[in-house]
Amino acid sequence: MSRQFKMFTKILFIALSLVLSMVTLSIAQGALPDVNALQLPALDQNPQKPGQDTPTLPIPEGNEQNQTTTGPANPFLPSQEPEGPIQPQQDQPVIQWKQLDLAQTFGYDPMIVGTVKYPANWVVNIDTWNKRIVFSEDQSGLTAFTAFLPVQGTLQDAQAYAQQISGWIQSSIPDLKIVNQDFRTDPSSSQTGMNLTKGRVILQGTYQGQVFAFQLQTTVLFIPVTNFSYLSALLCQAPQDVFQKKLQTYFNPLFVTFENLGK
Repeated sequence: MSRQFKMFTKILFIALSLVLSMVTLSIAQGALPDVNALQLPALDQNPQKPGQDTPTLPIPEGNEQNQTTTGPANPFLPSQEPEGPIQPQQDQPVIQWKQLDLAQTFGYDPMIVGTVKYPANWVVNIDTWNKRIVFSEDQSGLTAFTAFLPVQGTLQDAQAYAQQISGWIQSSIPDLKIVNQDFRTDPSSSQTGMNLTKGRVILQGTYQGQVFAFQLQTTVLFIPVTNFSYLSALLCQAPQDVFQKKLQTYFNPLFVTFENLGK
């Protein structure tokens, strides 16, 4: 009996110790701040009195309201306002193009058909006898694009035709020189018993004290059985200092419109 009483007393002492420890811990937790709690400001800490203006933050200079920005918007987000017309850059002229019906102009020749476009304000000279069209920027003809439409001949490749046209130019520009040239043969044409060659030549020379640049593209379809060929060429020219600008703005579209005739 005495042994059981001692055991009960020991268990009771342990239980009282645990209860006392929990009470102490609870008191300690109530005294410490909760570091994980979200600290919110008290409401109406500075209520506005009736008639008192609400203070506003000053807008830094350069960030005024309704300021118009010139940078691009995010391309992945929809625009909140309808987009206005795109204004051309100051150095890019607005070009209007006209169409020329070759079949109507050279109606008697079945080899010359299709429609081409050219700058509307350029001067056009049509030579039906030599089957040639010259598009000039002005009456001087110094900045111009010449289309040598298909004619029959006996030259066998594009290089020979380029040499012939270069010779015509050299008669007016004695110091004409070749800056670059490239001639190629279409291998698929040989399967039909014909020989199709194309070439491009960059020329340079002085005319009336000014350096000019020329880009000449020639195409020759030679038929060995008949010993004759179809010749065509495109030539653009401009003063050297503005040639690249004229090439991008006017000449390249003209090259494309004539090259598309054969497609």
